[in-house]
Amino acid sequence: MIALLCFILGIWLWDSYFGENGGYAPGTEEITLIRLDRNLQLAEAMADDPPLLRWLAHAQSPEEAVADGIHSLELLISGQVLGPTGFHAYVALLATRDEAPIEGYLSQLNIPSNNPEAPNWWNIKIASENFTFPQTVTTETIRNRAIFTGSIIWGLGIIGLAFVPKALRCLRYAFRNKTRGYASGWNPSLGLIIFLLATLAWIGFSMVLDLGISQLPGLHPVALILLDTFARILPTLIALGLLFRKVSHVPRATGLNGHVHPPVIIGLFSLLVVIDQFLRWALGRFTLEDPTGGLSYMDSGIFGLVFLIVSACLVAPIAEEILYRGILFRSLANKTGVLAAAVLSSVVFASLHFYDFYGFASVATFGLVCALLYQATGSLSNVVLLHMLYNTSITLPQWTIYHAPL
Repeated sequence: MIALLCFILGIWLWDSYFGENGGYAPGTEEITLIRLDRNLQLAEAMADDPPLLRWLAHAQSPEEAVADGIHSLELLISGQVLGPTGFHAYVALLATRDEAPIEGYLSQLNIPSNNPEAPNWWNIKIASENFTFPQTVTTETIRNRAIFTGSIIWGLGIIGLAFVPKALRCLRYAFRNKTRGYASGWNPSLGLIIFLLATLAWIGFSMVLDLGISQLPGLHPVALILLDTFARILPTLIALGLLFRKVSHVPRATGLNGHVHPPVIIGLFSLLVVIDQFLRWALGRFTLEDPTGGLSYMDSGIFGLVFLIVSACLVAPIAEEILYRGILFRSLANKTGVLAAAVLSSVVFASLHFYDFYGFASVATFGLVCALLYQATGSLSNVVLLHMLYNTSITLPQWTIYHAPL
């Protein structure tokens, strides 16, 4: 059974990582242009700011933003999905890079020059006769948002540095504490079967959901949020249903009713932020060629914010921690030991999230810390809260800069 389930999951993973690229999904050009426009405006708005402030806001230099924009749009050109608006952006970026007249590029590519409907970066560039980008209310808004969200995350990270020693002392107990009760009797075979069944169920539900959304483009955002929540939570409920006879047994056996240790959670969050910066510096250049930068069109607007909060910040941490730490790690650790189980479960966790080298290393490190925290405290509540904080620190700043209405 384990071999069969692993084989099925392996086929899906192989196809997802190494299969033929089916082209860009609908809406890729739109979300790419939103990302580039706001990156370019942020870069222009912060061009004269101190380097530390630009780093805090994750702002590129104008030259870096232009080079990134050209590369992203050339990917869309090679995929034959770039429309007239995208070509206007491409022309403005090329002219800015080469400091050449924009009209010359427009005539070479046979693109009309009148495209004034949106006050985005490239339309302002095309309308202007020089290469100076004027400061507007929009650029100041993006700049203020980037600085504000960056300050919150790094402020919390700096506060958490005071608790890092306590958090590290807590993690040492992961190699001393022993699991007791019903969960201590789970063997790796049981845990793997339950985990694989739940994961394959999640894959199936997600594929059906994606197919349904593609066939019903006018579906209300609230319905999308409910369907996504159902697809995320049902596999976990299936796994718990196979392991427990009564719902009342779940919190005690998994540690969902365990004590919460806020200083440890904040300290580990701060430690993860520091590690993530090192991983970004070391592996950031090994990135997948994704013109959207990982953004999703579903996250736009107020309903997009609700979707992110419910899906990424609430439902996903609960569902994933129960499966990856509460079941997979717990069953492996009963037989293989804590460190081997933590490493293996974190690699599986990262593999199923489909990131580039930097993303894989970052998510695997996060999973490793979560597994050790779970073993050290015996409380899955601590891990769920750390996961919620970690996801929120990524998704909310991203939404504020790229998806919030201006």
